[in-house]
Amino acid sequence: MHYLDLYTQVNLLDHHVWTNPDTWNSALEYTAKKKSSKKGGSFWIFGAVCCIGIVALILGVVYLLSQRKKNQ
Repeated sequence: MHYLDLYTQVNLLDHHVWTNPDTWNSALEYTAKKKSSKKGGSFWIFGAVCCIGIVALILGVVYLLSQRKKNQ
């Protein structure tokens, strides 16, 4: 069944298109752009989590120091 499907779509695969260097260059550029955009998004998520953690740490230290002064 799968072989029949492949044979019916063979005419869509033009070897002149796939042997053209411009096709390969555009495919490589598209792949590089797709990978770089994913990497940038994860960087911003990581940066946001770190900033929130640092702010929470600073607020925790301030709270603990103010509680210590009240107890003395």
